Amino acid sequence: MEKAGSEVFRDFLSRYCGRKVAIATHNRADADGIASAYALSRALPGSVICTDEEMNEGARLLCEKLGIRAVPLATLERKDFEGLIVVDTSAFTLVPNARGWKLLCIIDHHRPDGRDMKGEFEIIDPESPSASEIVAGIVPEADIAGKEAFALSVGIIADAARFKSARARTFDTLGRLMRICGAEYRELLELAEPDPKPEAKLAMLTAMKRVEFVYAGGYIIATTEVGSNESDAASLIADAADVCFVAKWKDSENATRISARARKTVHVPLNEVMAEVAGELGGAGGGHAKAAGASLKAHTAESLKTCVEVFISMAGNAQARR
Repeated sequence: MEKAGSEVFRDFLSRYCGRKVAIATHNRADADGIASAYALSRALPGSVICTDEEMNEGARLLCEKLGIRAVPLATLERKDFEGLIVVDTSAFTLVPNARGWKLLCIIDHHRPDGRDMKGEFEIIDPESPSASEIVAGIVPEADIAGKEAFALSVGIIADAARFKSARARTFDTLGRLMRICGAEYRELLELAEPDPKPEAKLAMLTAMKRVEFVYAGGYIIATTEVGSNESDAASLIADAADVCFVAKWKDSENATRISARARKTVHVPLNEVMAEVAGELGGAGGGHAKAAGASLKAHTAESLKTCVEVFISMAGNAQARR
């Protein structure tokens, strides 16, 4: 019988508590990843939180409010640590500097598409809308005080897609954490969904000006390119279209990043679309049924064209089965 996540984490603590470990989340860390890493660090004294690339605005504000310090993973010496915990991803594509580390524990809520990490301990729950919800259920209650509860509350709200992907446990967990930290929902929401900076607003408006769309398979499918804020643009455009694919070219990786979003009425799982596109173009893709992403070894135009073609093909197959 498979062990519950709390049991696995208890086994992990019995082996590694008191040892120096690094805790990494994915590149361009979001509030969910940072909150999860922070709560884990409180249960592991002496641990170091790390990520690479600039954080998104919600994560940055959360770090600023709670005094969370995250250092670039690339600057750490592996020999100084027992190993690495990876949270909110299990793909090297999203945390490439984890290669070469001893992976002690992986905690993730994404579906297995594109997963290529293997940890000594693994706590994977694809049904959880956030990593923060998983962490809130596995970290000992004694290690979740006001700041940890506040951070995890923000992470849950930020990653639950306005609770479109929530389950009963999500609300139970959030209520418990809010009682611990004593914060009002509006205060948490300010960090979970911060007001975009002017440059982010301009990026999203520019993305909207470039939108192209087709009607196929019973869905309106929109595509566009951006220079930044691809996930924000995808969420915004998906409020009008049924499905949206937003591309951003990343010079440092020589790859295209795709953010994909869909309405709740869409029956094609975007994580499966992203995985198949990555299989065709090279790279890695995955995520959730309604919110997914990929890093692809092709330029933006080809990447978007393939996303649409794969989605339409899958939509046709889904209709044939119904």
